Amino acid sequence: MFKVALIGKPNAGKSSLFNALIKKRKAITTNIPGTTRDWNEEAVSFDDFEFILADTAGIELKVPEGDTLKEKSHEKLEKNLKTVDLFIFVGDRETGITGEDTKIIRNIRKYGKEILLVVNKIDNPRNEANLAEFYKLGVGEPLGVSAEHKRNISILLELLANKVEPCTRFNLENITEEIKVAILGRPNVGKSSFLNKLIKEEKFIVSDIPGTTRDVNSTYVEHEGRIINFLDTAGLRRRGKIGKVPGKSREGLIEKFSAQRVKETLTDCDIALLVIDPKERITAQDLHIAGYIKDEYKGIIVVVNKWDLAKEGELTHGFDTVERFSRLAQHKFDFLPYAPIVFVSSLTGKNVPKVLDLIMEIKERRGQKISTSELNKLLMETMTKKMPVSIDKHQVNVKYVTQTGINPPEFTFFANYPEKVHFSYRRFLENRIREKWDFTGTPIKIVFKAKSKQ
Repeated sequence: MFKVALIGKPNAGKSSLFNALIKKRKAITTNIPGTTRDWNEEAVSFDDFEFILADTAGIELKVPEGDTLKEKSHEKLEKNLKTVDLFIFVGDRETGITGEDTKIIRNIRKYGKEILLVVNKIDNPRNEANLAEFYKLGVGEPLGVSAEHKRNISILLELLANKVEPCTRFNLENITEEIKVAILGRPNVGKSSFLNKLIKEEKFIVSDIPGTTRDVNSTYVEHEGRIINFLDTAGLRRRGKIGKVPGKSREGLIEKFSAQRVKETLTDCDIALLVIDPKERITAQDLHIAGYIKDEYKGIIVVVNKWDLAKEGELTHGFDTVERFSRLAQHKFDFLPYAPIVFVSSLTGKNVPKVLDLIMEIKERRGQKISTSELNKLLMETMTKKMPVSIDKHQVNVKYVTQTGINPPEFTFFANYPEKVHFSYRRFLENRIREKWDFTGTPIKIVFKAKSKQ
């Protein structure tokens, strides 16, 4: 698919422009230089065309010596820029042209791709006089936009549509096939390295420094004819610690934004991959994150990363075999009995392809429909074995059941006293449904309603 990248110096407003173009608040925006570190993609559709838009870290041609994260960010950026079809250079009206802008333009010319010049922070017609100086950059006529006020965003989209190659014409069938997969977990469990191995590309920054990932980093992969949108999220610390970084108030502010984006991403995704580090067994925070996933009724795969440590003898807690750790996980995650557990190594790539296959399977299970006749046949068989249990002396009578939703699957039972059904009977009915039909990796909703009056 045609790929467009936003390029410019730190704080030019690239992330704000990215959010304006994709029409949602995805990238974190602050006035803190260097907020964006990773490569962040989103599919953009406009009229009959579609393309991938990438938000990038601000280019710093002189990386401070010893700043490991900036060095890695710059290294990944240079590699990712080679995949771009069109650059949007984002200038800053407030600073005007700087020597940094000139050097960045000279640097990206080496890729031999077209450069579209956009000047941000042109908030009103009076600011357009500032555009004249940007002709000096030698990349054509500048377009003045305001990401904050959405000024001229539609004009920019029209310009991009004219640049997109005909082969990338919007295909509605492809969009409906998209599967959104969020990668969640505590800091430093190896989410980004796992995603790099999953997409077979060293695309995202990997570091031992907690908080390396800030934005929700997005990328697209085609698998078995379907598009998977992977969403790599920031590590989630315990709620009481979020935003509290000793001596670093700015870092704390960014962490709060990151945590909010993680929760929004979870709400928006189809399936969540919960990545855990076996060296620390299963922590209370792992369980909290799993609880968030359950509460949102999302598909789930528990990914035990860094399993190469078991072979190296670094798991000294006694749960150093697949069988032992599986038993531990099943005990700890007893509220997610439907969640498959996969042991992978981001270092060696072991079992990583299995995750892709499971994603496809779970997406199918979340969308399956069971006929009403089959469901009621099961209901009759179930009630013959065990009558409904009430929370008091009322006799509950379940008349019939029908499937009322998918993604997640929802089954509605009609009864005379729906509010009186004991929770244990709800669980019993769910188990009966799971025994009859395969709902691997997905929660199902059991709803009770009053029977219709004739």
